[in-house]
Amino acid sequence: TNEQLWEIEALLLKSFNEGLRKDTNPVAPVKMFPTFVRDVPDGREKYAEGKYMALDLGGTNFRVLLLEINDQIHLDSEVYSVPESIMHGTGDQVY
Repeated sequence: TNEQLWEIEALLLKSFNEGLRKDTNPVAPVKMFPTFVRDVPDGREKYAEGKYMALDLGGTNFRVLLLEINDQIHLDSEVYSVPESIMHGTGDQVY
């Protein structure tokens, strides 16, 4: 029912907020870390020629991508395993 969906939504939002708060993160059911992304693409971006790096730290892998834009687009990427000690460590240990 709609009421059940709203209840699930409220529980998820509560869990997300607990995961973001410093004082409740250690016991939160959903672990979350603040992002430094300030906006999302809207299609009006202008891409300048040059080299761009993207870093993606997931649960088990760390991906490093290098994108080079000139008259063509070239993408290089490497994937590294995240050590077990980091996977189960704190956010401070990762960053």
